[in-house]
Amino acid sequence: MKERRKSDRADKLQEQIPLAGRPMTMCDAEVNGIKIAFDIRGSGPPLILVMGYRLNSRAWPLDFIDALAERFTVVLFDNRGTGLSDKPLFGYELSNMAKDVCGLMDHLEIARANVLGYSMGGAIAQELVCRYPERVLSLVLCATLCGGRRAIYARSTVINIMHDLDGLDPAAAARRIWTVTYEPKYLATNIDKVERQMQRELETPTPLHAADLQFQAFVDFDTSEALSSVRSPTLIMTGDGDVLIPARNSEVLAELIPDAQLAILPGFAHRVIWESTGQCVALIGNFLEQTQAAANAGDSYAG
Repeated sequence: MKERRKSDRADKLQEQIPLAGRPMTMCDAEVNGIKIAFDIRGSGPPLILVMGYRLNSRAWPLDFIDALAERFTVVLFDNRGTGLSDKPLFGYELSNMAKDVCGLMDHLEIARANVLGYSMGGAIAQELVCRYPERVLSLVLCATLCGGRRAIYARSTVINIMHDLDGLDPAAAARRIWTVTYEPKYLATNIDKVERQMQRELETPTPLHAADLQFQAFVDFDTSEALSSVRSPTLIMTGDGDVLIPARNSEVLAELIPDAQLAILPGFAHRVIWESTGQCVALIGNFLEQTQAAANAGDSYAG
């Protein structure tokens, strides 16, 4: 069906760039009153990746993007306040950041897409599917929560590590945050890899005002009463060692979203996608292909 194919505009953009294994070459779109920087990779059904708190699209693991780009048209973008996107002093409510995503889809002429949200990006993805359900083919929520009274929040000591960063340069702040986002054994044995990952993320650091506004928006977010209306096939995944957004939050999401699938990966923490990239790619890719096949079968039957 037309709505499940890559848009003509995305086709033209993609023709200009190799599929994978290249440096990011960001394009700009005027979206929701600001400039949003984005990149497109691969071919196949559209898959939009929504990044989490403070991070920009350079934070996605390179092998994760390359693997997904073999099966999907992957749309990466920098949330407002991060990367090469504009960094205004307003508009960080997660419902408005979902409007940013919807506006980018409009710019790319993508009527409907698969959407994957990580951490705060998962909260933005929930706002997107609740407010614009017709735009979301399938939904993947990774290491996130629903907010409100149903959420299980991190201990105050963990929150302080994430938020009390005054006086620290970007690298020092990132190393502080490592201690609650990576699994301790993984961090100890992959310190060089984590350091390289950090250097890539900090090529365009997030200013403090944007980080603070994102943090407050994430605190205020709550979709707990709206998720029962979700009809998009949904995969929820996390690591069982996540101390920032405890795994019980994924169980709550699975209880709230009808027919959602739940995968809790043992031995991994909040950065489960970085720590177990191959396993995550397999879970995500298989889920999205199965839901696409089911949708195609339904269309054939209806026709």
